[in-house]
Parts: sequence; structure tokens; C-alpha cells
Amino acid sequence: MNSRGVYIGLDIGTSKVCAIAAEQDHEDTLKIVGVSSSPSTGLRRGTIVDIEATSNAIRTVLDEIEVSAGIKAQHVTVGIAGEHIYSLNATGVIGIADLSKRSGGKELEITEDDVDRVIESAKAVGLPNGRQIIHVIPQQFAVDDEAGLRNPIGMNGRRLEAQVHLVTSATTSTKNIISTVRHAGCQVKDFVLEPIASAQSVLTEDEKQVGVGLIDIGAGTTDAIVLSKFGVEHTVSLPFGGNQVTTDIAGILRITEEQADELKLKYGHCYTEIAAADKVFDVKGVGGRQDRNLNEVEFSMYIEARMDETLKMVKSNLKESGMLKHLNSGIVLTGGGSKIPGIIPLTERVFGLPVRLGSPIGFNDTTEMIDGPEYATATGLIAHAAKYQSDDANRFDQSSISGAFNSIKEFFKNNF
Repeated sequence: MNSRGVYIGLDIGTSKVCAIAAEQDHEDTLKIVGVSSSPSTGLRRGTIVDIEATSNAIRTVLDEIEVSAGIKAQHVTVGIAGEHIYSLNATGVIGIADLSKRSGGKELEITEDDVDRVIESAKAVGLPNGRQIIHVIPQQFAVDDEAGLRNPIGMNGRRLEAQVHLVTSATTSTKNIISTVRHAGCQVKDFVLEPIASAQSVLTEDEKQVGVGLIDIGAGTTDAIVLSKFGVEHTVSLPFGGNQVTTDIAGILRITEEQADELKLKYGHCYTEIAAADKVFDVKGVGGRQDRNLNEVEFSMYIEARMDETLKMVKSNLKESGMLKHLNSGIVLTGGGSKIPGIIPLTERVFGLPVRLGSPIGFNDTTEMIDGPEYATATGLIAHAAKYQSDDANRFDQSSISGAFNSIKEFFKNNF
């Protein structure tokens, strides 16, 4: 935690770095005390490729946060995503050891130590060299023949099974983020997978219980998470996002990516049915080449094609993982890419489900500055920090990146 009990969430995106600071206001709400963002050029598809450029952007936003919040930024909770992320579900099984010694021959209740042991068993998966686990999220437990349990502590049994969701990252990518944040004069308190953070920020309890999918469309990555009544069922980070649309436009119209991005923001739609054929605009030629006129419908066809492909790739991933059955309440969209006009009807067409935009909830003074889907990750990082973090040492400090996982007890109290 930072001075005066302020939490700072740091979203290091492909196109911009965003930082938000908040402090606990009441029992269930947070008060925003600082918001800042800065253009970023040091990432590609969620992976840092220029530490100096990224650390300069981080330092810029932290300087603004310190001034607006009146604090010294010491620790930040950082969002992590990108093509180096790989997630999987795993199962652990243990016997409730040596009952006679523990209870004088009487059957003993399952303890938190037993739960810790079965979680460790589930974590014992064969990971390739150079990968580390950054999240261990319990889903459900089984005691003997009784399955579908959320919390087995206090139950009697001889066999305990745990199903967990594991999120792993490339160790080099994690180290680079730590080095970059440290170079900016701060320390990484914790890493949180970005779609997990976004889910904590924008999803309602009813959606989580019924089953929901969240798709976060960023500039360099598109991330997704599926939740059911048992918690996190699936996460994925795919290496494409809104920048692909910009690249397509630049290539088709033979203009610079800066021009393409400006046109996309000003005239773009990703659903041609809502574009207007009578709205015509100029496209400036490059290097003295002739200008041309383009209407919104023709222009939107380029955007729709790429966004349709992106959403279908997400759907394909969820289908292959058996996750579509959990999307009972529909889809929630977040990220800067979700602000493209027409994204809701396009997503409804692809998935055949109800769709809404997700904006941060749980803040008592949500302002226009954070009342949008592009702030879902940063505000979710704060929500995560407020639930799980204390004044203990950083999970990922200067000497180690292994860290200690959030306690199972805290998961039982505050899990999805």
C-alpha cells in the first residue's frame, strides 16, 4: 500500500499507460483520488520491447498521480496480458492423512492446511522451462463422493479433490515488467491478469452467478474471461487488437498509421448497417498523391471485416475450450476497442447472445474520466488490491519473482 492507504492500479497498455489511485471510502466503495494516462510506444502485443520508453510513460503518469493524490507512489498493482500468457485448469487430489494420530481414531474435519495441500497438489503441473504461475484460483472441491463444493473446510472425509484455474506467464516477460516499473522509481506489489481485473471492476454478482463472458479489446491484445457460479472457468490472451484495424486501414488506403487511426476514431464503425452512405470525407494522399473521397459505409466495411474476425477467433477459442455453455447471461465488452460504434450489434451477431458495455462499478464518485470500458482494467486492479493486499512485502520484489500466493482463506472470503 502507498502512503495514506492509497492503492494504485497501473495498466501498461500497447497504446497508452494508465494509472488510477483510490482509497477506501466506505466498507464496499472506493474513492478515486487520481487518474492519469500517457501515450505508450514501448509495447508490442502486450510485451515490453522498449524498457526506457515504457518506464518514461509510467513515470509520467505516476508524477501526475502523486500531485493529484498528494502521495508518494511506492507500490503499484500491475495488469499483465499478452501472447506470453497461458492458462489452464488443473486438478489436485490428496488423502486426509493419518486420521488416527490427528484425532485419536475419530474422523477429523478438513482443515485449511488440508486445502493448502490439495492446492499445492493441483499446482504440480509440468510447465516448460521459463514459465511461472502468477494466479492459482480455486474453482470447486470434492470431498469423497460429494462434488461441487465451494469451501470444504470443516467437512468430514478421507479424500479431498480441488479443481483450480492456473494462469502462467513467461518469466522473462514478468521480469521485464518488474525492471521497467523499478526503472520508473516504483515497485510491483502484485500482478493481476487483465481480464481478471476487468471482471472485478465491471461484472455484477448476478452475472457471475448465472455465467458470463468478458471480452477486453485492447490495442495490442484481445483478452477474455469466462465465469460461472464456481468462479473463473477460463482465461485467454490473444495477440491481436484494435491496432490491427489501424494497420488494415493504412494498408488499404495507402496512408500512414497515424492518419488511419485518426480516421478510425472520427468516422469508423464496425457494423455497416449503422453507417451512413451519404457521409463523405476526404482521405489525404501521402507524398503528394491525389486525395480521395470515401463514405462511411465503404470505410466501415474495412473495420467490420477485422473486428468480425477478431470476435470469431475469441468465439472459436471459447468453443474449443467448452466454455460457450457458461455464457448464460451473455457477453460484457471492455477496453478501448469496445468503444468503436457498432461493436454491440456486431458482437451480438457473432455470439448470438445479449451484449453490453462494461463500465467500472463500486466507486462512490465515478467521474466521466473513469466511466468507460477503457478504464475497466485499471479500476479492477484497484479493486483487487483493496480486497487482497495488505502492508506485507511485495509478492514480486527485487530479489524474487516467485512470491507468495493469496491465501486460500482470502479466496473463500472474496473469490468471484
